[in-house]
Amino acid sequence: MRTAYQYKLLPNKEQIATIQLWLELLRRQYNYRLGERFSWWSENRCPVNACP
Repeated sequence: MRTAYQYKLLPNKEQIATIQLWLELLRRQYNYRLGERFSWWSENRCPVNACP
């Protein structure tokens, strides 16, 4: 039997601002690391393996 719970968030204005700030910081971090990965791959041209 599958059970899924969904909770509705009702943040106030201060919490909305904090959540938006965190999401923006996470988006920038993700894009920066993705860019690092692409640039490393273009320089080295070898596949990334978890077990070298």
